[in-house]
Amino acid sequence: MDATSLFIIFIATALAIVFKYVLYKKIQRWIDHDLIKGLADGNSDKHAFLTQKHQEFIANKVKRKEYHQLLTELAEEFEQTK
Repeated sequence: MDATSLFIIFIATALAIVFKYVLYKKIQRWIDHDLIKGLADGNSDKHAFLTQKHQEFIANKVKRKEYHQLLTELAEEFEQTK
């Protein structure tokens, strides 16, 4: 194999890894937004509240696997306060 072939293989592999990472992160965001939309149940105030809390979770580096439970609890608390 010559240098050009190795370069092409390296670039193709690197781009595939980057593509999979970006796609994985985008799917995670879609899942989070879908969860928030489902919990908001058409209530725009609740949706805004849950979105704000989600952004706080990201800023505070809360583990992703805790998002579902925390957002569900916040949605229930929001209903009780209204």
